[in-house]
Amino acid sequence: MIQLTQTAVHASPDDIRKLAEEFEETGCARLPGFLAPPILKPMLDWLGEARFEVRYEVHDGSVFGTTLSVPETERSLFLLHFILNRAELFKAVEQVARCPEIGNFRGRLHRTTAETNQHIDWHDDAVEARTLGICINLSEDHYSGGVLQLRGPDLRMRAEVGRAPAGDAFLFRINCGWKHRLTPVDSGGRTVGVGWFRTAPDWREYALNVARSRLILARDGEESR
Repeated sequence: MIQLTQTAVHASPDDIRKLAEEFEETGCARLPGFLAPPILKPMLDWLGEARFEVRYEVHDGSVFGTTLSVPETERSLFLLHFILNRAELFKAVEQVARCPEIGNFRGRLHRTTAETNQHIDWHDDAVEARTLGICINLSEDHYSGGVLQLRGPDLRMRAEVGRAPAGDAFLFRINCGWKHRLTPVDSGGRTVGVGWFRTAPDWREYALNVARSRLILARDGEESR
């Protein structure tokens, strides 16, 4: 397994080898217990207080999905970026996916719920220097449906991932010809952290940009009161 703690990234060479074999075969590598409890608990607590807004997934002017998404100002989203932008983690997932050198992580926190038809159609995410995807389950309550499906260039289904314990995650391949989609939730609600390991910019530059953006958002929020 690969696990994030407050101070380290744990991954043995044998774990990396097994995950690399799974990823090569299916385009997906499952990471049980990815978030250690001291990281997972505050994330879940902050998500419980977070505000979600409707988000439309758009490409070339066409809507291909709808979710509920946490705004940039929420501290839960800042925590997601803080814990995943680690050079040690980048090295571990590079070995699993055999992908180019990773510069930074950029993600979202989103939710889909039953009886809304919220879903995301087939797409490849191969934009904005994205080289590898990750999805982290952050749902404490039971739900059904909401399956992420992954298919290869030959249109054959390679992996399907449904509900897992909170804190579990999986990596998925991003490449031209590889596509994935999220099916509607049948009951309950699905909350996840999703995002992309990207080849540029470097994570130090990216961290500075994120910090500047948060300061601007905070300042604008104060001025509008």
